[in-house]
Amino acid sequence: MQPLARELASGKVSDREGMHYFLASTLLVLVQVQYALWWGPRSGWLFHFEYVVLAILAWAGCYYCWKANNGREFVLRAICLSVPAGVRVFLLSLVVGLTLSFNAAHIFDYLTFRDPNRAYQLFSYAAFVGFSIYYWVLLYRGMAAVRILQESSDGSEQMLKGFDPQVHGGEVMADKPRGAEFR
Repeated sequence: MQPLARELASGKVSDREGMHYFLASTLLVLVQVQYALWWGPRSGWLFHFEYVVLAILAWAGCYYCWKANNGREFVLRAICLSVPAGVRVFLLSLVVGLTLSFNAAHIFDYLTFRDPNRAYQLFSYAAFVGFSIYYWVLLYRGMAAVRILQESSDGSEQMLKGFDPQVHGGEVMADKPRGAEFR
């Protein structure tokens, strides 16, 4: 994500390239939705509850990404950065999904769970909430990196040396000791 963050910070991504990123992002979402359905969710209160949780995460994710970006060229940056973030999330979900599909019978059985199908369903819903959180964290980090790179006078990596994306707002922590944000 750093090479793309550098290009975005220096204004080297054209509107046409942004459209290509938008297309790739849209296709990633489509693939991920189809993949989620392949896991076999059932429509019920838990399925609808997951949608509410994911909607809240999307709202919060957009809000914090907006704050990390300072509102400049948000859509272009969000779309472009969503591609590498989406690829990472998809690859993680693919690994988890394949591992689970080959081992589900051994993990979710009647010796371990009273209702193995329900346990599998709960795990799959929790996993997708986790994947969503991971996606928004990656997007937030990318937005904060673009802002920091753009704010630096020469666009160098110096500003990122003390960058700790775990800190709210994407602050530069170069002058603060580790853990200072909790004091």
